[in-house]
Formats: sequence, structure tokens, C-alpha cells
Amino acid sequence: MLQHVKIEALNITVIRGSGPQVLNWATGNGFVLNNETRAHLLVYAKGSPIFLAAKYDTSAAKARGLLQGDGTPILITMKTEHIWVPLEVLALEGQQVQADLFLLTDQPVYTSDVAATVGQSSVGSQVPDASGFVVAFQEQVTPTLYHDLSTDRNMGWVRPDSWLTYLTLNAPEPTVTYDLGVSSTGVIRLAPYGTPPMAVVDGEVSHDLPGWVPRLPLGAPQVLLIIVALIAALSGVFLLVRGRRRARVRTAV
Repeated sequence: MLQHVKIEALNITVIRGSGPQVLNWATGNGFVLNNETRAHLLVYAKGSPIFLAAKYDTSAAKARGLLQGDGTPILITMKTEHIWVPLEVLALEGQQVQADLFLLTDQPVYTSDVAATVGQSSVGSQVPDASGFVVAFQEQVTPTLYHDLSTDRNMGWVRPDSWLTYLTLNAPEPTVTYDLGVSSTGVIRLAPYGTPPMAVVDGEVSHDLPGWVPRLPLGAPQVLLIIVALIAALSGVFLLVRGRRRARVRTAV
């Protein structure tokens, strides 16, 4: 057991161990685990030995006037090299997965290497290979939002130039078989659930554009100009080559 805290009526325990060890600890501490939960624990344990268990103190919950469906907000801090979000755990058998995901980052978040390279907004874009998973909104935090976030308890790390990204997931349970990571360039990566947290990003092969393509600020109007210029340049090369071929044919004749 690494840590145990009580927040309102919620008892939270952070534990470290192999899959079988975590299962033994859970069953020995009053947790009821069905076959699906056991299978998930064993798979995730292959990627990380750290787990968090939460249990309501029903007496304390009753004393606080909590009813079925009430929740307790908690702040969980995990120091990782880049963002990791286990989404597959939301997929309950036979149910539609509906979730809202908010990311607060030091740069914009993109759905592809191409968008990240040219600085093109991904708002309205679907995350590749993830039906129903869309970037719904994104902007740099406003002074008011920065004040509200940074002055909250344990939130002094928030930067005034942070970016807020809202993703919405609405998909059938069988299709949500992935976890999410964000690369150092701000690109969303997906990997099969159970992939080690850092391997969600580190295991991906980059498909960046050539280094000579400039990176521009999000939504910059120059993006369209550069794309048009590239198309024009490529068209010019094509016409030049075609013209030379025609000249050779005429000379041969």
C-alpha cells in the first residue's frame, strides 16, 4: 500500500503489485470483482503496477446526506512524461460509451502529425480510428479561466498560456478498445488497452511532414497560403516535366 486518504465519505487507497497480488488485495479488503473486472486488472497490470482503489464509507455518506448517484470530486496527480488516459475502462458491456474529456496542456492538441506540423486546428475532427471521438472545442485559456483554475487548491501549476481542449466520446461499447496518449508535439495517439502508459506514445512511428515545412500557430491564415503554394509548386514541376517530355517526342519525330 503506497497511500491511503479519506476524502469526505470516500476511502482511497493507492497500491502497487502484480495482477494476482492486486486481485488478492482487493478481494481481501471487501471488493467484489466480477470476471470482466478481474480480466481488466490482469491486463493493465502488465503495463503498470500502480492501481487506485476507491470505496464509499456508507455510514459517512449517509451522515453527509449523499444519495445514490452523488459523486465526490477528487484530484489525482500522476507524474508521467506525457498524458495517458485509460478510456477502455469506460466501456461497459452493452452500453453506449458517453464521456467528456478535458485536456489542459502547454500547446494545442491535434488529431494528426500533419495538423500539428502546419498548425491547423483539429476542432471538429474525429480522432483517427475512433468512431464517435471528436475534438469539440479548443482555445487558449482566458484570463478569467486562468484565474479560476490557478487559484483553486493544488492548481498553482496552471500556466497563463495553457490550452484547453474538449473532446467528446459517444460510441458503442465494442468500438472503445483503446487508451489515449498525447505526444510531445501535441498529437493524440491511441493504442489497445493494456498498452503500458508511456508506450501508447513512444511505441508509435511518427509520420511528420519533412522538416522544411514550417510550423505555424494554431489556425494561422498562412497555412492555407502554404498549402496553395505547395500545390502550385508541385503543379509547376509536373507541367515542366510534361513539357520536356513533349519536346523530346517532337525532336524524335
